[in-house]
Amino acid sequence: MKQTEKILGVLIVLLVSLRLVYSYPYAAVLITLLSLVLSMLYFGFSFALLNNIRFRNILKKGAFKGISTLRVLGAIFTGFLLSNTVIYCLFKFQRWPYGNEGLLISIYGLAIVIIIALIKYITTKHSFYKSLLIRLFIIGVTAVSLYQLSYNELLKMKHRDNPEYIKEQQQLILEDTLQNH
Repeated sequence: MKQTEKILGVLIVLLVSLRLVYSYPYAAVLITLLSLVLSMLYFGFSFALLNNIRFRNILKKGAFKGISTLRVLGAIFTGFLLSNTVIYCLFKFQRWPYGNEGLLISIYGLAIVIIIALIKYITTKHSFYKSLLIRLFIIGVTAVSLYQLSYNELLKMKHRDNPEYIKEQQQLILEDTLQNH
């Protein structure tokens, strides 16, 4: 499952980067589908994925031998946070409603998990916490970077070849903001 996670992550980053530079057919659909698959992987299989248990061994009797219940519960909670973070990164990139708010909540949750994992890694030096910290760092940096981008900056990057569209969208955003306040 680790390879699946890496492949999905690289594909998402590649497609998002290409979408910021070029407009290509079905970009939004591809990015959305890959993000949803990665999110479901974290949500449904984090107890095994984060504990380095292979998919084919999940149902085997001795697969979780030597792994505490607390660590499995922590992996489930972390998977839920990673899943939410991936979804809200998608929301922000696609300029869907509540992308910023959800991303901010996810970032706070990730910060808490990073602090706990860092303390556990410093005290135990276990490889589980090292791989968890790497994963949390990569997704956390991505989430914070996306959070820092305004919707207008995303709009300008995605549609730089169509200035009229940018002006119209900015006007709609302005009108919507004025109506809601």
